[in-house]
Amino acid sequence: MTRMTRVIVDECVGPESALMQRFRQILTPADAVEFVRLAERHRGIPDVELLRRLLGPGTILLTNDRVLHNQACDFGLRSYTLDEKGNWRRKKVVGIRTPNPITTVSRGELKPDYVHPAHPLARVLKQSMTEKAFERHRTRRRRIRSYFGSEAKIASAALTIGATSTAKGYLCGYFLRLAGKSGVKGLPASEGYGLTAVIEPKPAWCVIHALRELYLLQLETVATQLFVVPPASLALCERLEAQAERAATRPDEAALHQLLKGLAAVQVLPCVKGPFFERMERKLQQLACTRSNELAAVEFDRVVSALNIK
Repeated sequence: MTRMTRVIVDECVGPESALMQRFRQILTPADAVEFVRLAERHRGIPDVELLRRLLGPGTILLTNDRVLHNQACDFGLRSYTLDEKGNWRRKKVVGIRTPNPITTVSRGELKPDYVHPAHPLARVLKQSMTEKAFERHRTRRRRIRSYFGSEAKIASAALTIGATSTAKGYLCGYFLRLAGKSGVKGLPASEGYGLTAVIEPKPAWCVIHALRELYLLQLETVATQLFVVPPASLALCERLEAQAERAATRPDEAALHQLLKGLAAVQVLPCVKGPFFERMERKLQQLACTRSNELAAVEFDRVVSALNIK
């Protein structure tokens, strides 16, 4: 009697993808295979749920996510992927940093859809990005949820925000750190740096740049602390936070007001000393003096206009 094998097809694996084609090549007419496509059956399922509840003896994972592939291998599960050169891999891919996922899983039946509904502001902010840049955010979201186990286990977010005017233009940056619940260790989740060539930068810009990350990572429901380095930006945030309704302000201030009020809970604090302040100042000085692919060109006028049209 032919044994049925369940093949769990990750959302990043399309029907005509190179990985799927390579897998079909190793099948024989005698093989009985049931394909379970996560995009259809369990959309947006957290990695820990996938690893612990869908995979096991008699199952195979097909994924282009090499971190997830390595995690499956660490658990002794059967997984196939392609390395960066397109080679077929059944064992761990060397050179890929693989954090240990949280081992606790949810109870009850698996859901058909785990996708976090996109916030209206996130859809607006995405308009000013390339698809490649947005894909990096999707990958980062998945890593964050894999680390904590689920979005519900993220306790709080802390954003350190800095900016300076340089010979290159206006340079701004942020560090994002997340804290977990139930003893889960915190995570330095992301950092980003933007550059725009302008003569008179606006205090709102560096905060808009940082808050965009929260919305694109779908963390707007997480309690957030903003540690703002530039005094003018800090004063602006404090003033806007005190306004219950959107006031008749400048376009950049109106855009920032929307982003602040869209967060479930936010606290604005000064950042004038300490390790995060020193790290931010040091990083901005370094980027001002060297060429770096960490710097992304940001069209703040375009971002502000999109937010005000919404």
